[in-house]
Amino acid sequence: MKILFDKWCWQKRKVRGAVEDWVVRKGYTKVLPTLEEIADDIGVPADILSFYIRTKTRKNVMSWRKDLRIREARHLLLDYPDLPVSVIGEMAGIVDKSNFKRQFCQATGMTPRRWREKHLH
Repeated sequence: MKILFDKWCWQKRKVRGAVEDWVVRKGYTKVLPTLEEIADDIGVPADILSFYIRTKTRKNVMSWRKDLRIREARHLLLDYPDLPVSVIGEMAGIVDKSNFKRQFCQATGMTPRRWREKHLH
């Protein structure tokens, strides 16, 4: 039993490190449409990644990644006030302008442009 526990603890640390490194590298801004592609980019099996993220955040991997992208977009909107909103969406990993606007509105309750105006003034 102790061997299984030790193996789980080692794997959990390895997954946590890989996920944290991916977040620091802003891997979530890449266009990776599937869970499997995200897991490959992070360097862990998809089922392990899914379990780890669900355990840590109570969200699925795609929702977790969307939250990271919206957080990134918020920072970019303030850091680059002269850049068009569509460029900010692309920089955050959401290439389609209408999809970016929709996701941002769902997360914040306002459009990216309105959010920027509110937080810059």
